[in-house]
Amino acid sequence: MRDAAWTLRRLDPSQDPGDALARGIPARVPGTVSGALRDALGEDRVATVLATDGPDTVWEYRTRFTTAGGRHRFMSTGVATVAQLLVADRVVHESHSAFAPWDVIVELPSGPCEIALRVLPTASVSVPRKPRARWLSPLVSDRSLRWRRTPLIGSIDWPGALPVLGPWGGLRAVPLPSSADDDTPHPSLGLVPRAVRTRVGEDGSGVVTVELGPTAGTTPDLYADTAGSAGAATELAGVGCSADPDVPVARGAAVEHARETVHITVEPPYEVDAQPVTAERVVTASDATSRETFSVDVTVPDPALWWPHGMGEQLLYRVRVRTGQGECTYAVGFRSVCAEPRDRDHRGLALRINDVPVFARGAVWAGADPFEVAADPQRTRDVLERLHAGGSTMIRVPGTACYETEDFHRACDELGLMVWQDVALGPQDPPDDPEWRAGLRHEVRYLASRLASHPSTVVISGGTEVIQAPVLAGRPAEQWRTDVVLRDVPRAVGEADADVVVVPSSPCSDADLDAAQHAYETGEASGERAASSSVPTVAPTDAADGVSHYFGVGAYGRPLEDAVVRGVRFAAEALAFAVPPEPAAVREQFGTDGPQDDGDSADAWRAGVAHDPGAEWTFEDTTAIYVHRLFLDRDSDPDAGLATPGQPASDGAGAGHVERLEYERAALAHVFQRTFAQWRSEESPCRGALVLSALSMAAGPGWGVLDASGRPTAAWYGMRRACAPVAVSFLPAGGDGLPVHVWNDGPTPLTATLRLTVATVHGGCQQPLDIPVTVPARGETVIRADLADGTFRDLDHAYGFGEREYDAVSAQLVNPSGRVLARDVHLTGGPRRNDAPDPGLDAHWVRTEQGEWSVAVTAFGLARFVALDLPRGAVAEDGYVHVLPGETVHVPVSGALTDEGRAATRVRALGVPSVPVGAESE
Repeated sequence: MRDAAWTLRRLDPSQDPGDALARGIPARVPGTVSGALRDALGEDRVATVLATDGPDTVWEYRTRFTTAGGRHRFMSTGVATVAQLLVADRVVHESHSAFAPWDVIVELPSGPCEIALRVLPTASVSVPRKPRARWLSPLVSDRSLRWRRTPLIGSIDWPGALPVLGPWGGLRAVPLPSSADDDTPHPSLGLVPRAVRTRVGEDGSGVVTVELGPTAGTTPDLYADTAGSAGAATELAGVGCSADPDVPVARGAAVEHARETVHITVEPPYEVDAQPVTAERVVTASDATSRETFSVDVTVPDPALWWPHGMGEQLLYRVRVRTGQGECTYAVGFRSVCAEPRDRDHRGLALRINDVPVFARGAVWAGADPFEVAADPQRTRDVLERLHAGGSTMIRVPGTACYETEDFHRACDELGLMVWQDVALGPQDPPDDPEWRAGLRHEVRYLASRLASHPSTVVISGGTEVIQAPVLAGRPAEQWRTDVVLRDVPRAVGEADADVVVVPSSPCSDADLDAAQHAYETGEASGERAASSSVPTVAPTDAADGVSHYFGVGAYGRPLEDAVVRGVRFAAEALAFAVPPEPAAVREQFGTDGPQDDGDSADAWRAGVAHDPGAEWTFEDTTAIYVHRLFLDRDSDPDAGLATPGQPASDGAGAGHVERLEYERAALAHVFQRTFAQWRSEESPCRGALVLSALSMAAGPGWGVLDASGRPTAAWYGMRRACAPVAVSFLPAGGDGLPVHVWNDGPTPLTATLRLTVATVHGGCQQPLDIPVTVPARGETVIRADLADGTFRDLDHAYGFGEREYDAVSAQLVNPSGRVLARDVHLTGGPRRNDAPDPGLDAHWVRTEQGEWSVAVTAFGLARFVALDLPRGAVAEDGYVHVLPGETVHVPVSGALTDEGRAATRVRALGVPSVPVGAESE
């Protein structure tokens, strides 16, 4: 079935039989209905078609393939949501959960065989009406969804959010040998790998644990690379049996004497000078655990460690597991992860990887393709690589989304992107129902087991806002927490023996973290539970405690220093803004540079604006707050200092939408850089911050630092400057001067030169000052720019004596060979300039000896927020930079570039017309 051609049909008694959807359209498996509709009908029709689904609408995937007959094992990671598997139009399996793995053994006839997957209406399966939810969420209006194991993403009124329907987890069929093929002297246990996990021992050695189980009676590892076919030890009576790993398999007399020889080879990466480690073990039925699984350990002496992006290499070992049923291969890594101890003086979540503190930064994952959960692997890789290039070290998969594919997790392993995985629970009251909770534990055990081989998975959380929602709903403190996330989820993760940090829900308090850790380690609930009459002293929403969702800077419009004043420790969501795409993307998506100035495109623009259900404001209003603060209203701008102010303008920056968008982009580049630089500073208590979100899910100003097509936005450029493994950022300290922070995430000290250049208000620059610096491994160095020449210079005009003398200060980190490693510019007194003169921009293309392109930008005067306007297919690797008078800054460009594309490229700066980029100099 790997190369099978699938057709998707809509079965609805009310539709015209001649309708294209009734006849069928091509579809992919793995894939979803929305992805197939997009591919066949176009993006604009997807939401319209899905909105016409009625209560009796069924979506059916169908294929035909030829088999030799006999028993076949059908496997899937998940099908959303109420689904049936049909063989020759006979129902052989049914599932009511989008997240439950399928493992079905079916007897197939020889010759052509029809296979169908039917996706039934979710509401076709009734759920209990009682007990009622203790509280309701404004995000999810359908109260029945708290019972249903289905992705919430399509049920929340967010721009571009579509329901997940169909085999997102794929479907494959593996032929099974008959019992007559077994000519061994002893009956076989028929073992196949169930999971592979690694850990680093206290003595520094690595341990690979392979967990195996019989073909029938255990959840398979659906993501191993397999060779050969899997065999079965137990005949299943009937057709369509689905195994439950929590139900022990009864042993017959033959099984008692069965055995299996397991061969395991651990091959080092080619960068490591070491020999493969091999092991062979004969396991018998008496070695089985209570769940009828078998474990084999292999010790790897002194393994090379896996590190997050920027902190070291991402070295992966190959594990080969061979049994009588075939061979499976895995890519694994060795690393340790833990949360630092908490006490009265050290609150909140802080992670250590390989016993080294990390500052985790990155984004909340919204998928790589707005229309397809099972995105094309290359598209997934491209989006992750773009986040990696922006300095991200962590990606969080939220509880409102669907679980991700193996392509996603493999890419994160290879790129060094840590993964925070939420269980698929959102802001709803989980049912306190024994059967429902048992099903969730099974789901979480399977999830944790399949992620255990991935060194990138470092956190598993019980969901999104499960604890926060009742807090903000005003419910009493005894309703804030539930054993589902405080005990069930951590216990299931512990039973899978996954080496991760457990978080009960995001956000949560320190007490919640402690309770989850206790359940993870012991399987028992913590005995500490606040009495109903007690008054809480800490809320799970506090920024400095546990894990927070911090939107002080962002949705709540607070000044930039609030990110530090609040003492943010670990923000699993932060910095929510409506982020406009770059000009070329706006033209492509809306046919104009200023959609709100065009009646035909204004409605389409507003449909893509980031917003929360029920709110009277949008996140475009949030972005406008910071435009006003940074560029118009001196009194509300803490960075403004005593720069010559203009009168606050009531109608915003610029009369037209094109100009307003340029100010929004400039403001967001500034806000994202400054906020992340504040958090990254060693003086800050912050140890993690993830923006909301990675990718916008619709055309227009969504939450993403990447637009809906995966291209960088101004927010990405600002984030990149503060988050790169080697970075430089000014953090003005008012009367305490102008410190410049230099960061080095690498495993060795960094020796370089910090070159400071000061631009004066008279239009020129002073002689650069070179300062030798050695930045410690995985450390930070701070230089006072205002004191660097041995005297005091009021470079930020903080004291305001006399007229402002300086206009900007640049810092370049230069390595011994002269290559610029990082660069930042601080605009004296803040980014606003009143009646700024035209900086006299000039630019031309430059090509390196390696064939790479960049644009050399020069300015006669100070140019603020300089960025390229590139054609589709080309991407600037830097943007919204400041160029000092007489300085030349090279902006690298990647992607597809033609002669016509280069000729069409323009360079722009804030407040002045753009200019064309000239041809390459001879």
